[in-house]
Amino acid sequence: MTIINFKNVNLVRGKKHILRNINWQVNQGENWSILGLNGSGKSSLLKLILAEEWKTSGDISVLDIKFGSGEIPRLRKRVSVVGSFIAERFSSTIKAENLVYTGKFNSSMLYKPYTNQELDEARDLLKSIGAGHLIGRTYGTLSQGEKQLLLIARSLILNPEILILDEATNGLDLFAKEKLQVQLHQIKNLDKSPTMIYITHHPDEISEDFTHLLLLRDGQVIQAGVKKDLLNEKILSDFYQENIEIHQIRHKYFVIPKTMDCNFKMNNK
Repeated sequence: MTIINFKNVNLVRGKKHILRNINWQVNQGENWSILGLNGSGKSSLLKLILAEEWKTSGDISVLDIKFGSGEIPRLRKRVSVVGSFIAERFSSTIKAENLVYTGKFNSSMLYKPYTNQELDEARDLLKSIGAGHLIGRTYGTLSQGEKQLLLIARSLILNPEILILDEATNGLDLFAKEKLQVQLHQIKNLDKSPTMIYITHHPDEISEDFTHLLLLRDGQVIQAGVKKDLLNEKILSDFYQENIEIHQIRHKYFVIPKTMDCNFKMNNK
């Protein structure tokens, strides 16, 4: 089954091409990372997937729904997004399980009466991703990493078929980032695991759970395919248009600009 399909997609604002001739296909069983520097078009690509922005030309289908068919409201219930912009919408006094349950309504508040039994669904979900220790805690007392974990749980409560993580590590320290990777691994192993799309500009955040990689630069797909075939010095040097080195530690890929390395050595002679 094809989950996401972009065919010759262009996005133009005024006279500026934001995205140009995007061809991209995500299939069942694949988890993708989208890698690009600031201004590469990652956020615009996300908005097209969510139908928050409309293509100028080309064809888009997500979960077998072709854009333009009038079924976009139904689609939005099948796709969840986690991003730092969502974290600011919640009251500091809301309890963890209540926040997770707001995902039922795609809102930052609970607009209808709910029972303690209904909240048990949120509690069970927190336990299933290793966040049971947050139950009963208020949002304002949590660390950035714990807040992000709640937002991930919230995004899963409607059993989405696609989970998009947009710069999900913003504001997290290195230990919180590592914990986030553990949580994503647990999500991948859920009985009804969603297709995950991870948007980042840090190659070291692309974990083993992500099988495929899309390299985006200046609104264009430079390469797309199996991750292990693309994370090498030649392809990434061409992609960044700079000479880089890759240092692999365990299963993480750390990219270092060679020019920066030279300057560092010169300044430390």
